[in-house]
Amino acid sequence: MALEGTLKDFSLADIFQLIGLQRKTGVLTLRSKDDTVTVTFLDGKVVGADSLSHRLENRLGHVLLRSELLTQDQLNRALEIQKETLQRLGFILVHYGIISIDSLKQALQLQILQIVFRLFRWKDGDYHFSQETTIEYDRDYVVPVSAESILMEGARMIDEWPIIEKRIRSYDMVFRKKMTDQEIVVAGASEEADEVDFDAAPTRRRKPAMTDKVRISRDEKTIYDMVDGTTSVRGVMELSKLPEFDTAKALYELLTRDLIEEVRGSSAAEVLAHMTPVDEDEVAETPVPLPLVAVLALLALLSLATSFRNPLNSLHPLGPAHRSSSVAETRKAISIERIEQIGESLEMYNVINGRLPARLQDLVPLYLSPALLRDPWAHAYKYLPQPQRYLVIGFTPDEKPDTDLFLSHVIDAGAPSAASSKPVTGGIQLID
Repeated sequence: MALEGTLKDFSLADIFQLIGLQRKTGVLTLRSKDDTVTVTFLDGKVVGADSLSHRLENRLGHVLLRSELLTQDQLNRALEIQKETLQRLGFILVHYGIISIDSLKQALQLQILQIVFRLFRWKDGDYHFSQETTIEYDRDYVVPVSAESILMEGARMIDEWPIIEKRIRSYDMVFRKKMTDQEIVVAGASEEADEVDFDAAPTRRRKPAMTDKVRISRDEKTIYDMVDGTTSVRGVMELSKLPEFDTAKALYELLTRDLIEEVRGSSAAEVLAHMTPVDEDEVAETPVPLPLVAVLALLALLSLATSFRNPLNSLHPLGPAHRSSSVAETRKAISIERIEQIGESLEMYNVINGRLPARLQDLVPLYLSPALLRDPWAHAYKYLPQPQRYLVIGFTPDEKPDTDLFLSHVIDAGAPSAASSKPVTGGIQLID
């Protein structure tokens, strides 16, 4: 069967339907100005997909990392073996017992479907189907996917993507959480999450009734927790375990429900760029300048005098009871507690591994809950590791570094530190 032309003349859905109904075996090649994608069919079912800009084999390790099925060290070792043996990465990971066969199958299917589903967003391009008597694919680890199931999901994406793109205009957009008095909860099995009506006109879309709780789906809650005011949409998609479309839809629904908002103008990332112009990868190899340590120490001592956690401040005429009534002070207290927990986790990580982690995310989930990596205003804490010192920086509600929330400490590589063996009293003033 000779099948070729342009997507303007013959839609992708029609192509998939024709190949599926006639149970054809072969390779479908689609070309656009930005990418070239090949989709492999066996008896009308998809068994492979590759993209010139998203190479399947090169990105398999990335998919497994996102799914937390292996560590970066395990992936690096597997890639070294691959260079020596020229074997498939998936085979190596299973052969050495790093991941299970089922985990590899799920990762491969996810990557194949992500490549195929991106095609449904193409508005133009050329296609050519080359019919074959037989095709080669990874029969041990790839599960064939029917063209019908792909078309069902593709049809939904075709309908909803244009609506989503009106608000998620670019993958470079950055969102942050909005303050709300309503409790955000995950809808249970007997409940339904508040949903946005995609079929309604933009000005008439249904909004959830104002109650004390906002019920969202588990996927939406996952994406909501990742929105921090500094990570772009592209970054959220890279970190998320969800498919690209599901991540974008979750962001759209959170935005439509007024739970998140776009960050405009100066953001926390820009503030930090001015404060720490050195690349973070280079920071770990650069000693902390003594003048900087002295300045931080002075700032910490000054902040201690006014810190509401300072025991001497109990003599203040207004007293602790008055200060605790302030929402801002309460959230600052929570931020202090979180930074202290981060510090304790860093100390524990150092004792066990003999070094500090490269990122705060490396503490999750063994040493620290992911919720503690952000302050009550949803700003991500800044972490600067040194060979034998670390610095954790907290922020004010308007995303400016807060001198009351600087935690710096010298550690002994591979040995328990003094800070981890005694309680912290009087706030974050540990600058040695």
